[in-house]
Amino acid sequence: MRSLVIEDEPQIGAYVSRLLGQLHGVVDLVGSIADARQALDNFKYDLAIVDRMLPDGDALDVVTALSQSPERPAIIMLTSKDAKEDVVEGLNGGADDYLGKPFEPQELLARVRAVLRRPRLLAPSVLSLGNVELHLGSNEAVVADTKILLRRREALILGALLMRRDRVITRAALIEEIYGFDDEIESNTLEAQVSRLRKKLAELGGDVEIRSMRGIGYILRLATPR
Repeated sequence: MRSLVIEDEPQIGAYVSRLLGQLHGVVDLVGSIADARQALDNFKYDLAIVDRMLPDGDALDVVTALSQSPERPAIIMLTSKDAKEDVVEGLNGGADDYLGKPFEPQELLARVRAVLRRPRLLAPSVLSLGNVELHLGSNEAVVADTKILLRRREALILGALLMRRDRVITRAALIEEIYGFDDEIESNTLEAQVSRLRKKLAELGGDVEIRSMRGIGYILRLATPR
């Protein structure tokens, strides 16, 4: 899952981003309508958390445009502009939910889970291949009947590979899927994380292999019996 937080208060934006990070996925944070539009031009999002009043205008216009997109994300407006008429306007404008500030973190997460239950956005809770399973909500993997808690990036990498098992995922596509656009990535960061994941799976007796396709990317498939 990739989420976009549109919030001009840095502390609130960072806090909401950390909350969403618990739900397995990448979170991008922007503070204006202009930056939001640029992000939306470059990435596909499953969820958008939108503050209404931003330095360059009312983000309701962004919400309405998003709601009419063929690949619309789930949309929650999170704003201090929460009079009854504002809520009605926001929901009529395309938001799936509308929550006023201040807010309780667990309520926000509950509302996020609720809007993501729409059939189009439902993803399996467990991805598997061979004797390897990944439980998406907790970053927990089961390898040959042994449970292991993966690092967040490792779980994202494994999830991306499991979703495309037996197919090559390019290095660029994998980076886009597991890192936010503000993340600083060294040239060998992805390779190091893939290597750690590969080692963990092998040490636990996983019957899958992550093959590096030189100059292209990676592929996950069942290991060839020796």
